[in-house]
Amino acid sequence: PELLRSQCEVNQWNKDDPIPRAQLLKDVKGVDALFCLLTEKIDAEVLDAAGSNLKVVGTMSGGYDHVDLQACAERGVKVGFTPNVLTNAVAELTMALLLTTSRRLKEGIRAVEQGTWGTWKP
Repeated sequence: PELLRSQCEVNQWNKDDPIPRAQLLKDVKGVDALFCLLTEKIDAEVLDAAGSNLKVVGTMSGGYDHVDLQACAERGVKVGFTPNVLTNAVAELTMALLLTTSRRLKEGIRAVEQGTWGTWKP
């Protein structure tokens, strides 16, 4: 953010919770660009609140279902997103869940924690 701040005026939501809609509509007025999360619905209302200076919407997400592409196109606003950034993570988590369930890992951990884990028997 510091590099961006050295070149541009940056207004950033600095809380863990998603920005309230009313605050987004207020803060977006007159901006040239909007960088959002999946939690913000970027629709005609937001684009109209931003005004004619808005040139680009970037979203920090693998998809763009929360961005009204038609409304952006009608206003000449470009949209960028981050496709495929989670592909490997999703595959890894899927494999971890498959192994966890097929090998009954949770039950094994519980047995170790409760001291009921025994030795191997035929």
